[in-house]
Amino acid sequence: MSKGKEVSTGPYVPTQTKDNTDEDFDFDGESDGEREMKLKFRSFNPDDLVNPTFRVGMVFSTMELLRKAITKYSLKHRVDIKMPRNDKTWVKAHCAAGCPWGLYASLDSRANAFMVKTYVVDHNCRKEWYLKRCISKWLSEKYIESFRADGKMSLGSFSRIVQKEWNLTPSRSKLSRARRMALDKIYGDGIEQFNLLWDFGNELRRSNPGSTFYVGLNEGHFSNMYFSLDGCKRGFLSGCRPLICLDGCHIKTKFGGQLLTAIGVDPNNCIFPIAVAYVEVEAKDTWIWFLKTLKEDLGIDNTYPWTIMTDKQKVYSLTLICSTQCFNLVNFMQCNMCPLVNFRGSYLLFKRFF
Repeated sequence: MSKGKEVSTGPYVPTQTKDNTDEDFDFDGESDGEREMKLKFRSFNPDDLVNPTFRVGMVFSTMELLRKAITKYSLKHRVDIKMPRNDKTWVKAHCAAGCPWGLYASLDSRANAFMVKTYVVDHNCRKEWYLKRCISKWLSEKYIESFRADGKMSLGSFSRIVQKEWNLTPSRSKLSRARRMALDKIYGDGIEQFNLLWDFGNELRRSNPGSTFYVGLNEGHFSNMYFSLDGCKRGFLSGCRPLICLDGCHIKTKFGGQLLTAIGVDPNNCIFPIAVAYVEVEAKDTWIWFLKTLKEDLGIDNTYPWTIMTDKQKVYSLTLICSTQCFNLVNFMQCNMCPLVNFRGSYLLFKRFF
């Protein structure tokens, strides 16, 4: 031993080459000689989960982050990693039988975090097509945005996406559970939003006085809704012609329903929104409720100068409703734009063959 070097009696700390891109933790401790000693360890960031790597001395802030890193490493490299020792303070992981890969990490008192103490990087096992760590919960968290963009994605399409990105072939039942969990997370937010309708109505009346907002309940459950902004009502009554266009469409969500709309035509021949209603089904009773509410909301007493326009599908039923129960109308129109577009398409198709 060379002269002048002090023998360290503390635990051995492996030295690592410092990388300027790594984030280091600095921990201050006291040696036997009451002197300050600084220990530096590389910390594992959540951003590193894209392609996790391990080394001796690496620090994880939580045990959950360490488990996620091991799971992502297993899926990334298609190796079957098991964790026979896994609790709150330490974890021990190994690969398949005969493979030298192994990792041991435990809670370090100096860093007050979980540190990798032993790590063997080599693999001699084969790649796997089926991994137990590819669970339905992980799949749902990984592809929740894909299901948010396409809620009707089939299991076949989902399986092809997973196989293309991960070279894994999960079972059909696992894919089904993952899709159900992802859709529950997406539409679970929608269920909670129904409870916010009362707050939305109060805020609408506070910020835009004169606006109308009705919510109908059926045995304590949401049934229908109607709302109209004060600015739209005043603008329609003062600057638009006495013409109301009615239409309805399906709401393509988990809960379904119909959206009923009433719009006008402004002086520039552009659409002008008046009122919107949400109902469970499009039927005679729901149209009567919507038209009576709209008539009272707009304060229409003399219905003679008013004209109602709708498409050909609803012309008979709405004519009967408006003429007998709501508006007592003389003027009623139907929009022939859809038949005209269909006729043009059929004519062009007919012209191609003859």
